[in-house]
Amino acid sequence: MIEKMKKVTLVCLASERQSAVTALQKLGTVHILPTVAPQSEELQELDRQLENLNRVINYFSDLRLKKTDWEKQAGFSPEKALQDACAALQQLKANDDRLAVLEPAIERLTPWGEFSPEVLERLQAAGWHYALCSNSSGQLPELPENCYCQLVQQSKNGCHFLVLSQDSLAELDLPEEKFSHGRDLGALRREQQALLAQQQLLRQQLANLAGAHSPDFLNYQQQLERRKAFAQARDGMGLSGQELAYMHGYVPSAKLDELRASAYRHGWAIRHEDADPEDLEVPTKLNIPKRFRMAQLILDFIGILPGYNEVDVSVSLLLFLSLFCGMLVGDAGYGLLFCLLGLYLYRRTAARHGNLEPIKLLLLLSSCILVYGMLSGNWFGLPSHRLPLFFRGIPWLRDDVDAANAKLLCFFIGAFHLSLARIWAAIISANLRQAIGNVGWAIFLWANFFTVKMLLISGGTLGPVVKGMYIFSTVLILVCAVNWRDFGDIIYTPFNFINSLVDVLSYIRLYAVGLSSFCIAESFNAMSMQVWHSSPWLIPVGILVIFCGHCLNVALAGMGVLVHGIRLNTLEFSGHIGLEWGGKPYQPLAE
Repeated sequence: MIEKMKKVTLVCLASERQSAVTALQKLGTVHILPTVAPQSEELQELDRQLENLNRVINYFSDLRLKKTDWEKQAGFSPEKALQDACAALQQLKANDDRLAVLEPAIERLTPWGEFSPEVLERLQAAGWHYALCSNSSGQLPELPENCYCQLVQQSKNGCHFLVLSQDSLAELDLPEEKFSHGRDLGALRREQQALLAQQQLLRQQLANLAGAHSPDFLNYQQQLERRKAFAQARDGMGLSGQELAYMHGYVPSAKLDELRASAYRHGWAIRHEDADPEDLEVPTKLNIPKRFRMAQLILDFIGILPGYNEVDVSVSLLLFLSLFCGMLVGDAGYGLLFCLLGLYLYRRTAARHGNLEPIKLLLLLSSCILVYGMLSGNWFGLPSHRLPLFFRGIPWLRDDVDAANAKLLCFFIGAFHLSLARIWAAIISANLRQAIGNVGWAIFLWANFFTVKMLLISGGTLGPVVKGMYIFSTVLILVCAVNWRDFGDIIYTPFNFINSLVDVLSYIRLYAVGLSSFCIAESFNAMSMQVWHSSPWLIPVGILVIFCGHCLNVALAGMGVLVHGIRLNTLEFSGHIGLEWGGKPYQPLAE
């Protein structure tokens, strides 16, 4: 459920702003809403440091460091190390920019070879005019008698030559080359080598910092973020005259008494009221039951949160995503391997008193994959007739017996899932008219299920009961779910009827993706068998084909869960319940 929030206003002496924010930080329950735009030199400096630190940490994350014993710096200072790392990154960029200029310059000078530009300067001082020319045709130009031409290099891409004359060469229209970065090839190459050596040294220094002190940088990042939150809360307080300062914020209703007690101890004035559900600034704090806390991991991974005035569907999301995961992967062999991996990780993590929620989520999803794979008789894509009788599953779900049953199950789940959203929306509706409209949509969705069953599975015609469901639900929708004063709502109503049918049909993806996973596994198994039968010496190659093929299939199945399983929950289901995922996370000022 979404915890109820109280909007609070705290008033203190302007001279006690620092101590007031410190006390609130220790309390750790108030979500601060800046009254004025926070501005200060300290805040600007913290922003600059965090920007530099994030750039350094991102660079560290891109490094592929080998596991080794990195030597930690004695008396390590994160501030000094951050300055050194930023200076190294800045120098790396400057060197890369210079190398990007040197490379084409060296490439243009290479056909001329290494020569001293002083030679050309002496010629010019002696009264000789010169031109360094190139011709892609490979032919030397016809020159007057007082001109001398010296071929420097001939290649399939053309020729390079030097033209000398005591007269001006401006009127000859020669294909002269211009070198904007100098003509000393040796000097450019030496500069390039020096820059490359410096780049290697700088990268090694950064790698040493990353290998030995990455946790220290992450801790420093958290410290800076806490200091920034503190400065924002302090500088975001409004002032009333010269003596009073005030701030606004939100606190969970269950924590209000703690805040009032703290205000009494510190001599603050406090005003509180129920948060307005229409206020877009109210943060959302989910209170998920302990056994379903795994749902928070899914929401955090996707990066979505219901709004304060919306409904918490985290438990529903967890349950249906687990079901969809089982059907989308649908291989008992994969599920068994993931279960064993989850049990191993659970044992190790529990021994170290670590966070078990990700491991519990892995065990839940892999258990669903295992159960559905056992029911459908799918073990690593092996043909069912080669499996023992116990592992063949139930014939009703097996695709080789009757694929229509699995499709029917998908449509049934779709109608149930979407109608559940409509009934839920009816329960939380603001008035009876909206509730009746949502009930009408729920009935219409089940009528769609029977229509899809008739069109794609059983054939025949619609019975009088289904026709009656369509007529009854349509009347409810038109009377109670359409705003006849809104022209846009009227225009989109026919499309909403069509979309409801399409939404039920879209659940066929549960069958299609699961079938594609089975076909990929079966194909790699067949490829491996062909390799084995060709020669006994190729058995290791066949094993490698099976291993790589199933690894690829697992990766594709994981992508299918992320794309299709999450979509059905966050788009189709959310659209029918009216959930827009517009929530702001509850982030109290805390130590």
